[in-house]
Amino acid sequence: MLTNIPLEFRNYLRHCEYLKRILRDTQCALEEIKYNSVLGEIKEHSNSFDYLRDIVKKPPALVVFGQNCHAKAIFINFILNESVLPIKSANWRWVKFLYGYRRTLRLTLGHEYEIVEPLKGHEEPWSVIPIEDLVRQDNEFPLDICPTVEVELCNSVLRENVVIMVTPDSSIEHLGDILVKQLDNVLPILIYVISGESLTENDIQDVRLIKEKYPDSPILFVNMSSSEVRNVYCKCDEHFDRMQQIYDNLKDQLTRLGYLSEISPSEVTQKRKSFCTECNVENNILNYFDLPEKFSVYIQEVLKANLLKMSALLSEIHNVCLRIFILCAFDMAREIQITPRRIGYAQDVELKLFKSLMEIAVEKQEEIARIIQATLQNMRLNISEVLDGYNVKVNESNTYPRSAKVVTMEIHQLVLRRLTTSVATQLVQSVGCLQESFTGTLQRCLESLERNCHELEGNLTASDAVKQIVNAAYNVDLKTSSSFSVQSLIDRFRKFVHSFYFKWPACTQPQFDRQWQTQVVVELLDSLSSSKLTKTISQQFQEQVKLSHEAFYTAMRFIENQLSGQLEQTEEQRIAIRKRHAPRFARFALESTSLCDLIRWGMPKPIKEIGRGQYGVVFACEPWGGINPCAIKSVVPPDERHWNDLAMEFYYTRTIPEHPRIVKLRGSVIDHNYGTGCSSAVLLVMERMDRDLYWGLRSGMPWPKRIQIAIDVVEGIRYLHSQGLVHRDIKLKNVLLDANDRAKLTDFGFCIPEAMMSGSVVGTPVHMAPELLSGRYDSSVDVYAFGILFWYICAGQVQLPIHFEHFSSKEQLWSSVKKGMRPECLPHFDQACWNLMEQCWAAEPADRPLLGNVQPQLEKIQRESVKPIVQF
Repeated sequence: MLTNIPLEFRNYLRHCEYLKRILRDTQCALEEIKYNSVLGEIKEHSNSFDYLRDIVKKPPALVVFGQNCHAKAIFINFILNESVLPIKSANWRWVKFLYGYRRTLRLTLGHEYEIVEPLKGHEEPWSVIPIEDLVRQDNEFPLDICPTVEVELCNSVLRENVVIMVTPDSSIEHLGDILVKQLDNVLPILIYVISGESLTENDIQDVRLIKEKYPDSPILFVNMSSSEVRNVYCKCDEHFDRMQQIYDNLKDQLTRLGYLSEISPSEVTQKRKSFCTECNVENNILNYFDLPEKFSVYIQEVLKANLLKMSALLSEIHNVCLRIFILCAFDMAREIQITPRRIGYAQDVELKLFKSLMEIAVEKQEEIARIIQATLQNMRLNISEVLDGYNVKVNESNTYPRSAKVVTMEIHQLVLRRLTTSVATQLVQSVGCLQESFTGTLQRCLESLERNCHELEGNLTASDAVKQIVNAAYNVDLKTSSSFSVQSLIDRFRKFVHSFYFKWPACTQPQFDRQWQTQVVVELLDSLSSSKLTKTISQQFQEQVKLSHEAFYTAMRFIENQLSGQLEQTEEQRIAIRKRHAPRFARFALESTSLCDLIRWGMPKPIKEIGRGQYGVVFACEPWGGINPCAIKSVVPPDERHWNDLAMEFYYTRTIPEHPRIVKLRGSVIDHNYGTGCSSAVLLVMERMDRDLYWGLRSGMPWPKRIQIAIDVVEGIRYLHSQGLVHRDIKLKNVLLDANDRAKLTDFGFCIPEAMMSGSVVGTPVHMAPELLSGRYDSSVDVYAFGILFWYICAGQVQLPIHFEHFSSKEQLWSSVKKGMRPECLPHFDQACWNLMEQCWAAEPADRPLLGNVQPQLEKIQRESVKPIVQF
């Protein structure tokens, strides 16, 4: 009915207010992150919120186009069920219909300013708007200055802020600019009224331009030919056939133009029923006599599609931000754990390198001495080769410009270069070996640490110190691939040689011939002592290694001090993510995603209660969202902490991919009118299972089914762990069984990634691992819980183990478990089963088996089981 239009507007505006509130809260959270966090990726989504704010603040309005003013007038009069617009007129201004308690007319400019101008409608009461007030004056142009005629009517169709805007007559070249100027602040619901039997060329151009300006907005074409309107109440077959013929012709023309899809009426009906799964509504065409029944449905579709588009975008942004938080928490936890290990690794490897070099400094002395002796002897025998290529330059007067001392020093340097090259050639092999053994991984580790330090400029880095240990210690500087240049060692040799006394030739101007050069070489070689040279090299070698080693530790202390402060900040940020930012955005995601589900599928309708737990009630419900059978878990969070816990459960459960051993959460809806309306309940919708493992064991199950259930549970836990999640509450009630008694895990209220774990004590006391009480634990707590669960499966009953029955409080139970108390071994237990239980509930997490090893043991037990352990 047309009177349902205000209801659709009211629901839309109510949801928009809800979206606005979520947007405001989200924006505040983003601003807090912007100024108090280094999570730069979150800031990139601020632009999306600006777009959403612009969309959500635009109120909807019915925008009526048409072939002419006649077509628009008969449509408005039909919708309002009163003759308010004149049928025979043209050249209109903009006309805007609003709800009011009395009939009034006024002129406004830009929908903001009222124009004080006498109107015909002010002079006397009117039922039809005077033509003089509708028609544009000679000085009015729709593109620049064109007043809008605002009409207030006490009409039921206009209640709840329903706005109808009728476009003015204008030329095609100005229509686009007119629309942008007048409709920029509203969400247009486009209607094109046809009063003729077909669209003219000008009409087609108008429709094309409208689609260009609003490509994502559908157009509803309404057939209101004058003959049908004059005979509204005529029901004769001839008249109906004529109307149907005009409708078919218009539909064929619009289909050829591409504005309607070629689908059958049944497909259209089916598409409308499944509309909520889509974010878009297609163009459609209606006969005027279908308007009372279908017009409000069309408006509902358009408004819901827009709501769904906005809430889906907001939900995606929330989920993206939440994923970034969790990944950042993983990275931070990894950095906190790995950085101290990297520092320790670097120090250990450098210490081994230092010790190896110091050992070489002692062990290589004899080898270096032999190398020097052999090199000196070879030079004595091949002095000509030593001097090969050396010439003393003369000037233009054919004299030698340099003194004998200078030339002698040049020859000494040449000899020393040959000597040190021979020594270096032998040492390089050891250097290369050490570089391959130590410096590759060590250098990468140090560079990774140094990248995280922000105050290393001007200081010697640890990586440079390591390079000095290898290069400076051996005095090897490999400058070219063809020769080994050992400049530092040459300089030291030169100083060492200069400590000896040499007889310089007495002649003032000697002839620096080859004989004289040979004599200088022989004297130098005779004066060199291999033992003294070896001792000098070894001492310098050790001095350089020690200096570089000390420089390394100085640099490492600086890095350690720098990184310790950064790690403290990182831990503070991780705590902020875990305790504040992630739960906050999880709640935003719960609200926006629940709104999407509500728009798509509506409120789920419970049938009967099928279960009750600590945090909620489970109902069987009518088919919802294509799920049949389905169940809803109704949870009323009493405070903010429970809201956050529920939101995180929702996020983790919703994002877990499909798996046959996991109960999939299909959707959620927030019921703000729960109970007396003073609290909100979160309805989590999931597939309905037959029963839980508690009732399955209580009613009696044969051993083959029970061992298969154990295998199913392990598969489910392994899948959660593969997703980086820890369940933390594996117990009988959280294992559900289908009609074939195959198991699925459910209730992920305590499920959380390892990096997000805060050390909180959660779970069911009997199934809780001892380390849960210390606050430091990992995924092995699920292995422990499975061990206890497997005890129940093998026992075939739900009674507490005898060892646990006499405790009056959970504190006493935890204390005994921490001391090593475990369930007793029942007489009918198979030894392989008992051994597996003991492995799983080992006190030390490191002693518990991996689930990848538990599953093959269970499968082996299943194969070897010929008869049940016990019959119940």
